[in-house]
Amino acid sequence: MDSPKNKGLRDWLVFIRTVDAGSLSVAAKELNMTAGAVSKIISKLEDYTCTNLLVRDTHGIELTIAGRLAYNKALEITELFQELLEELRNPQKQIRGMLKLSVPVILAEFLANRWAQEFMEMWPGTQIQLDARESSELSQDVPDLDNLILRSGKPENENIVYRELPGLKVALIATQEYIDNYGRPLHPNDLSQHNIFNLRHNGFGTTFKFSKGEECYEIDNINNSALSSNNHLSLINLCIEGKGITLGTPGWLKSDYAKQAKLVILMPEWALEQVPVYLVWRPRKIYSPLFIAFRDYIEKQWIAR
Repeated sequence: MDSPKNKGLRDWLVFIRTVDAGSLSVAAKELNMTAGAVSKIISKLEDYTCTNLLVRDTHGIELTIAGRLAYNKALEITELFQELLEELRNPQKQIRGMLKLSVPVILAEFLANRWAQEFMEMWPGTQIQLDARESSELSQDVPDLDNLILRSGKPENENIVYRELPGLKVALIATQEYIDNYGRPLHPNDLSQHNIFNLRHNGFGTTFKFSKGEECYEIDNINNSALSSNNHLSLINLCIEGKGITLGTPGWLKSDYAKQAKLVILMPEWALEQVPVYLVWRPRKIYSPLFIAFRDYIEKQWIAR
């Protein structure tokens, strides 16, 4: 990237990384450069294009209208260049290179970390970067869509590609301590007497839909006064402290962490509606062998979890 013949492309890559980072200093750290050097490159691009690309202030950076256009076009151009390099450098279609996987925090800590490590052990020439995220916003401008996202809830953007996976099974969980202190709910009606934490996350609504055989039961806003969060682990950790009842996933409940906390599944005979889950990525003309192999591997691991 530092070759004199390649500096034009390098400068645009620095611009893209700066926009993604949201800060000159953060981008400089990621690129192993000084903030002054990054600023100089951005200024050179602005001089070359005769327009302002970024608005800089003490809070960070913000794209101008011209900067947004430049960012989107630069992404397309650099993607095409990377595809060209991939075809030239890897004509045998070997599985190698670097890819990013973004997942919710709880999956990053208990499942996806193992999946990524096992994949890298299977394919020594690969490097997987695992990012934990809770953001629900997915658009063509989200940098992570250059890679792979595993998320709950159906994406609403038409400019992305997604693959539906088997739904996420969830259960209400609590500690034995909580049950001893406040009693064990046996029917959905009993939940109104308990502190039920609300998970604000893609695919998780405020309505609980239970089924047992032919019987169905639906409850809206069980406890409006209970704490809500978009971070699953924040609520589970309160649950572990005996503060209330929250949602958990059966696969995660097999972890040593959950076993040590002595978490109990409540009303197991009542099945909660499954949460839809999707793999999401940005459309491309050509997908690398690494991307195809890792995408299919994550799908397989999700099904087998």
